[in-house]
Amino acid sequence: MSGKCENTATVSDEDLLNTNFIGEFKKFPAWETAVKIAVVAAVDLVAIIGNILIIFIVVHSKKMRTATNFYIVNLSIADLLVACFPIWIHLVDDVTEGWVVGAYFCKFNPFIQITAMCASIFTLVAIAGDRFFAIMFPLKSRVTQRRVSLVMVIIWTCAAAIGMPALFFYKYTKRQWKDFLERFCSDVWPQTRNSDGECDNGYRSKSAYWVCVLVVLNWIPMVIMIVMYTIILVRLGKRRIIPSSGALSTSAIQQRSKQKVVMMLFAILIAFIVCAIPFQVTKLFELFRSDRRQSLPDWYNPLYFIAVTLLYTNSALNPIIYSGLNENFMTSFRSLIKTVCKRKPKTNRCTNKNTTEMISIVDSRRGSKASMLESLADEQHGTFRYITTNKKQINPIRNSIP
Repeated sequence: MSGKCENTATVSDEDLLNTNFIGEFKKFPAWETAVKIAVVAAVDLVAIIGNILIIFIVVHSKKMRTATNFYIVNLSIADLLVACFPIWIHLVDDVTEGWVVGAYFCKFNPFIQITAMCASIFTLVAIAGDRFFAIMFPLKSRVTQRRVSLVMVIIWTCAAAIGMPALFFYKYTKRQWKDFLERFCSDVWPQTRNSDGECDNGYRSKSAYWVCVLVVLNWIPMVIMIVMYTIILVRLGKRRIIPSSGALSTSAIQQRSKQKVVMMLFAILIAFIVCAIPFQVTKLFELFRSDRRQSLPDWYNPLYFIAVTLLYTNSALNPIIYSGLNENFMTSFRSLIKTVCKRKPKTNRCTNKNTTEMISIVDSRRGSKASMLESLADEQHGTFRYITTNKKQINPIRNSIP
């Protein structure tokens, strides 16, 4: 027999008003609460600052506006959403009694959590696909900014659609007992009857949804990405260009640069897998444990807190990986720090002095053909490169000086 179940209330509100609270209150030692607050606050702070810096660097610097970096910005936006909402809500929910952040966050928090997680995995897939086609089929791969923007719109649309059920099935409930006001946020899924006629309390709907989110939309893409990056690394390893002269050729430098970028992206993927797997395993255990009618074991809640915290830690790890494994991001970070903490620098005075000397040299040799040092500003490192040019007219240089 199958069909829909009807909710039946066995206890009225009046009965609760005459009954003392029958649940158990949370009891944590002071040191445990302090450790949790310190760890989560540190993760949240690093995630917010790091991801804001990543977004600012890519948007502010023209040389950083590449297809891969736009995807990284998309990943940083997802991490920033996690840092702004689910991380601190997760901590508050764990150290306080009941759900104290209200009805709005009861629905909005799981929606953001699921949407950000799906957006992250979809962005990682887009990055892996972009690198795979760029390296395996370099002549056919043409990525434009418009195409990247379209992919990001699709990513967020699909991620929001997957997170949408949380807005409908998570409910905030308050129950007034004689000695306590109970507040909790729970997910209430559509119920159906089993073959024996009993209601499944929404188990089928909930299980189907989370299996789709965790297995189909996470584990399968992870396996596909690992395969793609393995093929890329093998392909790059076989392309060893040995220059005839002692210096590295342009092709060898480009190949080495591609390898570094791929290694960085592969590190991001591995970090995501390591941080996400514990949460996914604990969630699947909650859904498919042998006796679902009994309460979860005592060890589950502490382990679940660690698993969720580790999942959110990924949002703080990504900016560290970018700055540690990518020379462009590292250089941009340093330049940004120097700009923010700028003192009246001697370098500026030296630069002005060098520029004045160069103008004097140009003016003194006006109209002649001679060998000179042409000073070109290197925007990437804030220094000067000196290139010797022989027998060239210096008029173009002179004309460029105001």
